[in-house]
Amino acid sequence: MVENGEGRDGDYGAPVRRPAAAGRAARRVRRVQKRDGREVPFDAGKIRAAVSAALAAVGASDPDFAAEVAGVVELALHEEAAGDAECAVPHIEHIQDLVEKALMELGAPEAAKAYILYRDRRARIREALQVHAGEVPRQGSMRVREMEGVSPWSKGRIVAGLMEEAELPRPAAEEVAAAVEARVFSSGLRRITTSLVRELVLSELFERGWTRALRRQGLVGLARPALRGVLAGHPLAPWREAPEAGAMGPAVRDLVAGEILARYALEDVLPEDAAELHRLGDLSVEGLESPHLPLSLSVEAELLAAGGDPLTDAFALLDEVARRARGVSRVLVLEEPGTALAPLLRATRRGSPLGLAAWLGGLKAVARGAGVAIDLACRGARFPSFTSRLVEELGELPADPFAPRLFLEGHELEEVLGGRPDLAGVLDRLLAEGSLIPTWGEEEERFAGPGCHRRHRERGALACGGAVALNLPRLARRAGSWREEIVQVGLAELVQASLALARSLESFQRAPFGQALAGLRARVSYAIVPVGLREALFALGDGAIDADQGARLLGLLAEAARRFSLGGAATVSPCPFFGEGAAARFAWIDGRAARAAGARQGLLFGAAEAGEAPRPYSTGFALSPAAERALPRAAGRAEAEVLKTLPVGALSFAGLPLSPGVEEPHPHLAAWRRFEVRRRAQAGELSLELFPVPPPAGAPALASTPRPLV
Repeated sequence: MVENGEGRDGDYGAPVRRPAAAGRAARRVRRVQKRDGREVPFDAGKIRAAVSAALAAVGASDPDFAAEVAGVVELALHEEAAGDAECAVPHIEHIQDLVEKALMELGAPEAAKAYILYRDRRARIREALQVHAGEVPRQGSMRVREMEGVSPWSKGRIVAGLMEEAELPRPAAEEVAAAVEARVFSSGLRRITTSLVRELVLSELFERGWTRALRRQGLVGLARPALRGVLAGHPLAPWREAPEAGAMGPAVRDLVAGEILARYALEDVLPEDAAELHRLGDLSVEGLESPHLPLSLSVEAELLAAGGDPLTDAFALLDEVARRARGVSRVLVLEEPGTALAPLLRATRRGSPLGLAAWLGGLKAVARGAGVAIDLACRGARFPSFTSRLVEELGELPADPFAPRLFLEGHELEEVLGGRPDLAGVLDRLLAEGSLIPTWGEEEERFAGPGCHRRHRERGALACGGAVALNLPRLARRAGSWREEIVQVGLAELVQASLALARSLESFQRAPFGQALAGLRARVSYAIVPVGLREALFALGDGAIDADQGARLLGLLAEAARRFSLGGAATVSPCPFFGEGAAARFAWIDGRAARAAGARQGLLFGAAEAGEAPRPYSTGFALSPAAERALPRAAGRAEAEVLKTLPVGALSFAGLPLSPGVEEPHPHLAAWRRFEVRRRAQAGELSLELFPVPPPAGAPALASTPRPLV
């Protein structure tokens, strides 16, 4: 009889423990036997990686499930080792058998099938290498130069590579390898590079018409002349800015790496039909230089703050921001910074080297080091005094492309003006520079950052996985003046193509996305960016801009994105950001087409016809100064009209062409006031008490009751 691990020894009745059981419990798997008989340390991470690859093969990447499978297999191995000393060093094949069994028992038969096929392919590759391992080259002096060292010629390596990378059956791989070997030995060369071997392999695949294998095996890279041009300071494309001449640092490195990743994404990640629209210039997929990363990330400061001493925690927050910035390609937005920085403001004096100004300087340095924009977003009026001080400190920062922008809701902006009317000049300058961007939203959804909208009571991080820019001027010119219905049809088709591109990016980012954000879970959305809205309306209106027409186009864009994306995993919405590169690219491509056709389009492509780079299209939603037939509209009012169909968004007043002949002490602030009056009137919000203090001279007063507005 055995109870609680104890027993009786014969007639003596003395309890005895079982040392064997204790020894079994302590025995664990620490080493693994490989196929060649060698023993290596056991690593559960390799099991997790293999399962992740199998899941990715069936489009079901799930790092948590892969870790669960690895944990089940590891537990099974330890239990076997505890019961039998001979199982303490399991064979690699036995571990793979356990992985297959675990995948089946945990309800992933498709992943199990992919894993079995992967094992089979690897086994055939090993067999091919073993068959050719002992072969003696017909020319014993033939050597292959690799990145690291020189190796003897081996046809078996070509066979294995074709089976692994191009997924060719073994007879076909043997045929191609034999043809390549014959060409190499007949050349009379004594040394050959791996790149030349690959080119010969690609040539054989092309001659046989094996396009699928050719695509899988092909190179993605830059030609030597293009690389020399980048190092000499020439741009990779005529519409792009040239890198600094002779720069050998991160700028050139990132440029070359980004170009290679963009070419890979166009060829292997995006759908072929939609990628062709990108090449033609009907649309542009933004962020292809880092397709594995989201374009932007918006996270509440409270989630990143430690919650201890206000001084140390505020500057420790910069470390956390720097870590998160490495996981995005364009923008990181820190929402509600007052939750983490208001205590810093109370704990330091004005001008203190540990105060808010020093913190903003540190944030700018982090942005410069990461190479991304790091911005701040306030919504509501939880910290009015902090927001006023933040605006004041931002106004004292010198102009710098890496200085943080501030996204500020209209209600909070008017509260800053009400409490600190002396900041009107600072606000006007920040609006003109684009350092202050007014936003608006509604009860169920608010603006959180470029490409990110936060739902009611939603917490956590938000990310914009990608953006697709649409060439609106091309649509308008194809349709012709007063043919809005044709533009709407073309716009709907481009939205459908954009959603296909978004789904492809979503699938591609799914596996590495969690790793990029260092475990920070985020709801991912995607953006559609209208580019050249002003030029498109100008072409449709035959020289006059109709803001109502623009509102209908933007409304169609938003509604089509919402309807076509129903049932999808990610939401898609219009966005005024990320379109600068596409604006230059579209203008150059369209200008080249116009020149090739012999067209004279001086208004759009006058600079291009003179041999210069064409002026980029407009970005965002700026229309001012706009005229609808003979009725001129002051800056701000046209934007409010065109945006009345978008309940959530942001509007940059940077570089906004102001109405000629209008003298205003703070013109950009006045333009924002006109925009806010019109927008709230259209939304039925004028019953609120707006601007509790008199506005600056020349600015229109906002009424608390509806009244006619021109």
